[in-house]
Amino acid sequence: MNSKLKTLQIIHLALCAGIFLFAIVTIIINKNMMVFDAKLENTAPLNPSFPIIGMATLGASIFLKKQLLSKINPAHSLDAKLGQYQAAFIVASAFLDGGALLNIVGFFITTNAFFLIFAGISLFFLIRSRPTKDKVISDLQLQYPESEAL
Repeated sequence: MNSKLKTLQIIHLALCAGIFLFAIVTIIINKNMMVFDAKLENTAPLNPSFPIIGMATLGASIFLKKQLLSKINPAHSLDAKLGQYQAAFIVASAFLDGGALLNIVGFFITTNAFFLIFAGISLFFLIRSRPTKDKVISDLQLQYPESEAL
């Protein structure tokens, strides 16, 4: 069971590192042309659509993870519960990853660092969602025999 948690942690690390490295590369490429401008008329149509989509993916991530976790049957085996937890975590992480990457692309296209704020927010929530043993036990509401097996 510990291997499933390690697998989730590796997936989480890869998603976080991918966002971070992509942002660093785009910043390095655009370092001489970077601006910060929140005015809609200067960055339309990407602003406000990309930030709104980024925040919508954040909300969708939270909502879908709660929905998928609520569908886990407590009577199932620990292995089945962990499989469903993995699916819920990956779906939620994919939404956060998508919102962050979209805003980094918005920065890359416009050289406007305003988009990096929203990529950073998505990355922050992705980092906070790191799967730990305590979070899995809490999210799955595991009791003594199962919690020790994890």
